Amino acid sequence: MTDGEIYLRVNETMGQFYRRCTNLTYFDCSEEEMLWWMMGPRRLSLHEIVPISVVLLVIFVTGVAGNAAVCVVIVRHPAMHTATNYYLFSLALSDLLLLLFGE
Repeated sequence: MTDGEIYLRVNETMGQFYRRCTNLTYFDCSEEEMLWWMMGPRRLSLHEIVPISVVLLVIFVTGVAGNAAVCVVIVRHPAMHTATNYYLFSLALSDLLLLLFGE
């Protein structure tokens, strides 16, 4: 039983549930049913959470590694001490800080 099926009445399909909660001439939907229909389920299932978490972890790791590498290269090589590279350094540093402490 999926999360939405708890709001279905006896022998009611999801299409009938949709019509019941969106038909203005015959509106027969409780507040809880309407909130579920508009907002979706309160929690995602495990088979949805794992791929999202993996993608976000890959973005985080590559972002931290790439921006840290840019900062290290610019700091350690005197030939890289130009105005353009200082600007790129500040962008990499701000991106790194956002990755580490951002919401």
